[in-house]
Amino acid sequence: KKLQQYEKEKFEEMVNQVKESGANLVICQWGFDDEANHLLLHKQLPAVRWVGGPEIELIAIATGGRIVPRFSELSPEKLGKAGIVRELSFGTTKDKMLVIEECHNSRT
Repeated sequence: KKLQQYEKEKFEEMVNQVKESGANLVICQWGFDDEANHLLLHKQLPAVRWVGGPEIELIAIATGGRIVPRFSELSPEKLGKAGIVRELSFGTTKDKMLVIEECHNSRT
């Protein structure tokens, strides 16, 4: 029970750090559990998880953002900027693709 409470407090702390940085979307190379995802959505921070290494690097270049290994290193100066972020579904299997438009460096 104490471990669950500690874990929840840590998740809330991390989500608050993201929100306080000014971010309005989280893109993560690794996954995080449903509890963390719920907290992010509760703070109106949609999240995309399991984004591949090369893709996340291209997103950082295109948006002018920096990849940060820890929430504690997040700051407004490291955030990327984009005008529109949307998800497209296509094909008979309803594959999904994230489209990021109106970026700082749109040639990426």
